[in-house]
Amino acid sequence: MNKNISEKLGIDVYTLDNGLRVVFEQNRHLNSVTAGVWIKVGSRDENEINNGIAHMIEHMLFKGTKNMTSEQLAVRTAIIGGELNAYTSKENTEVYCRTLPSCLREAIDILGDMVCHSLLNEEELEKEKGVVCEEIDMYKDSPEDSVHEILQKKVWKKHPLGYLISGKKKNVRALTSQHLKEFKNKYYVADNMVVSVAGNFNKRETLQWIKNAFIDIPSSGNMEKDYIARIGSPVYTKTSFSKEKDIEQLHINFAFESPSFMEDERYTAAILNAILGGDVNSRLFQGIREKYGLTYSVYSYGSIFSDVGLMHIYSAMNPQQYGKVYELIEDIILNLRQKGITSNELENAKKQTIVEMTLNRDSTTSLMSANAKNVMYGIPMNPFEDRVGMINNVKRKDVNELIDMYLSIDNMSMGFIGSIK
Repeated sequence: MNKNISEKLGIDVYTLDNGLRVVFEQNRHLNSVTAGVWIKVGSRDENEINNGIAHMIEHMLFKGTKNMTSEQLAVRTAIIGGELNAYTSKENTEVYCRTLPSCLREAIDILGDMVCHSLLNEEELEKEKGVVCEEIDMYKDSPEDSVHEILQKKVWKKHPLGYLISGKKKNVRALTSQHLKEFKNKYYVADNMVVSVAGNFNKRETLQWIKNAFIDIPSSGNMEKDYIARIGSPVYTKTSFSKEKDIEQLHINFAFESPSFMEDERYTAAILNAILGGDVNSRLFQGIREKYGLTYSVYSYGSIFSDVGLMHIYSAMNPQQYGKVYELIEDIILNLRQKGITSNELENAKKQTIVEMTLNRDSTTSLMSANAKNVMYGIPMNPFEDRVGMINNVKRKDVNELIDMYLSIDNMSMGFIGSIK
């Protein structure tokens, strides 16, 4: 077992004998602890035939193991008062439990059993297919979600990064227990996983509990080690689409290229997003909702991955207001390109971003996820003070250069769902 400890960070990183990486951030002043397992697999690791399989496996982790039924899992979690949850993204799957320090051992045992010993049996799979198909319909019924997903699919063309995380219903219905087991055996391996614990806990005891709980996880599978090198990064393609839906509002989503989360410019992009539409003091909110009352919802947000990224603008409105809303969005972007941001906007955005970062440090779940992500992708483990310093070091010219590089109407992708006519 190799061990690397940074006293300045207060974060310990270990590599167990089987290659499993473990990261700890201990804070005795907190009343909770979160343990999570990150697996580097998501919808971008799929193909057109099995798209949705990573998400289905995540669902099936809750449907029984060789040691407990799904009902027993629910009872054990309820007894410890834990928040047991999971999600699948385009690049990762995460399973985590937030609980009290006194219940951490039980939580780790549960997580280890789910990840290492899930049965993935055919009977439970057939039942869960119905649940996932309902989930797919739910997202389809949400124009806010759909306009985002369809636009990303078209922006990244046929690259797997554009796949829907849940997959299509025909794909889901065609999945078998054997499909799931083969896919899981390929990616749910020690050197493709990180176990992260953050909050109030004893490091020595917890490390031993993790070793015991994940002793059956294989060291490596037959997956390609470098996915991006194998498949290639997606290329941004300017696109537009419209989809008629019998609803009262028109939902719009615009997209621009932006830096990935591996690039230093991610801090500059966070500042730009705060100024553009990240909060109630942003240009979009103040210039469209507050000044003219043309829409209830208007905001910007980042959708960033390990090698590429997008910045989105979303709004929903009465279709008759679209012309004016678009004109105002265009004016805001052109003004940013021509005049740049103000010193006051920069300072306010820095304060806002630092406040959000600081508040996230009170969440053991946020700490756990951030540390797991850094270890998984080899992102430097900078002290919190250094990350605050990186935000404070962002200059006006940095943001204006980013605007000039990415925020262009000529290269903007557009999606529309709703009352198009």
